Amino acid sequence: MTDLGAYAALEGMFTELDHAVSEFEEEPRLTAEEALGYFGLPGGFIEPLLPDDEEFGVIHEPTADVYEWDDPWPVSYGIDGSTTRSLQFSNGLLAGASVAKLGVSGDSEHADLANQATTTLVAHLNEDEFSLGNIDNSSFDIPSGIEAHVFQFPQCERTSRLEEYVVGVSRTYAEGLHAYEMAGEIDGPLFIDGPIYPNPAFGWMLFEQVGEGPRRMTKIWPEMVSDILQNYINTVEVMYRRNLPVVGITKTSGSAVALEALETKIGDADVDVSVPLPWTNDHQLFDDALFTMEDKHGDRGSLISYTPWLRQIKQTVRGNQVVPFETFDVELEHGDASEYQRVFFYVRTPMTDNVMRIEVPYLLVKDADRRDQIQRKVLVELAQQQKEPRAITHADEMARITRGDRNKLRQILGSVRALEDYNEKRGFRDMED
Repeated sequence: MTDLGAYAALEGMFTELDHAVSEFEEEPRLTAEEALGYFGLPGGFIEPLLPDDEEFGVIHEPTADVYEWDDPWPVSYGIDGSTTRSLQFSNGLLAGASVAKLGVSGDSEHADLANQATTTLVAHLNEDEFSLGNIDNSSFDIPSGIEAHVFQFPQCERTSRLEEYVVGVSRTYAEGLHAYEMAGEIDGPLFIDGPIYPNPAFGWMLFEQVGEGPRRMTKIWPEMVSDILQNYINTVEVMYRRNLPVVGITKTSGSAVALEALETKIGDADVDVSVPLPWTNDHQLFDDALFTMEDKHGDRGSLISYTPWLRQIKQTVRGNQVVPFETFDVELEHGDASEYQRVFFYVRTPMTDNVMRIEVPYLLVKDADRRDQIQRKVLVELAQQQKEPRAITHADEMARITRGDRNKLRQILGSVRALEDYNEKRGFRDMED
């Protein structure tokens, strides 16, 4: 508990901050919802997907009405994964393991797919004599329907990001491969818990494409970065061939891609709006724009609020414009890289402050009727759940590696002493995924 005197000082400072903010809020200014209207301006590498006679703006629908909408796909599926986080040992060993599972929602003939899993273990020890080359699936018992993949992270120069690399590879390889393998079996939409193209691998690719920024991972293990992204590309292509959507659901993000595009549009146009805009990132901007007091106190009942679709044409990285995948070692079967760019909208679930970015590859939603169909499916799911779709929740529950699991796995390595940092010993890092 904070010292009473120190808390009193904090309370006083926050009270003064509230006074300053209150005075600011009373002044006439551009609202977030008004700001979104400027997405219709040219430039900025993000464009609305709307008929020419429609303006970009927020839509508020009563939840009771959305409940009555036809669900285009009564059965849906979700992919999620869980990791051990980084496990450290006294001889320098770093390890990270992950599990990816498929969740099922609705009366599916393929419910047994939920019993399958893809698991990964990535280990790093910067010693010439250390090798995992003799490990294969015949070295240990694997239950039916479970895949196990063991990888040795290459030797490399010391970097503070090594734990991030080990765990990031473990998680995204498992999730991407499982999504790809399940895509050919399912008969409904596939929801991915997170963006369509996963971080950190997507960011590693972008920095490599522009030749600037943190490119170490694409130098240490370029083929793995390509393999991870190729799995997600393959998933998109399988779903495209089967005429089914694959949808990414991002619940939190510090990205400012849309905000920066909006500022570019405003700055290039002859409009009476000052830039930079006051919001810090996309999530903050859309959270503000989608919020309405009518949701909690209006006469239409609870409301689900959302935007029209936006299409991202390019990405700005370190001041350089780049088309993701255009100059990277991945194979694209259907058109050029522009077909694989992300189309997205934002939605706020009713009676909550859950704001999510919903994204789909452009390849799957070039047709306006198809976009409307996918948006309707997402809104029905979110209105019912008031959080991510049921299939993702199901996948999360089954894939979760608990604190107890993590500790047991750590203890299996009895030939070397396990290390825990101070925060982990306090339980700060031991919260379950």
